[in-house]
Amino acid sequence: MPAPASDSTTTSSAASPARQVEPLVLERESNGLVLGKRNGTHRSILDALEDPRLEVQAECDLHGQTAREADREVLRFVRECQQKGKRWVLIIVGKGLHSAGGKATLKTSVANALAKRAPARYVLAFRTAPRHLGGTGALVARLVDRL
Repeated sequence: MPAPASDSTTTSSAASPARQVEPLVLERESNGLVLGKRNGTHRSILDALEDPRLEVQAECDLHGQTAREADREVLRFVRECQQKGKRWVLIIVGKGLHSAGGKATLKTSVANALAKRAPARYVLAFRTAPRHLGGTGALVARLVDRL
């Protein structure tokens, strides 16, 4: 599926111009759960993302950040983790309890960034975190082995 024209301009500064990365397939459920995955991602990776025994290797807490700040921090975080060989990461977005209108705006913005913008090149799959890692207030991701 080709990336929408509006997303292609936001990836040029951080993504390698020599290799365009296909966006992840993004699925949103009515209960607030989110799943993003590359085509052909093995089922065992997707199962591991929701496993209650999953242990992450790094965390990024985005509480108190604007969507723009969060997008920059997510790119920095996933790029650094991937380069250091960390593959299972947690991104804490919060539940929006202290946001205007009580709506979790960071979750939507970060999920879109992980699926369609510059951070997508580092991500194999992601989903709403298992309950022990924050549930709907966080996203857990499996980063790619190699770029």
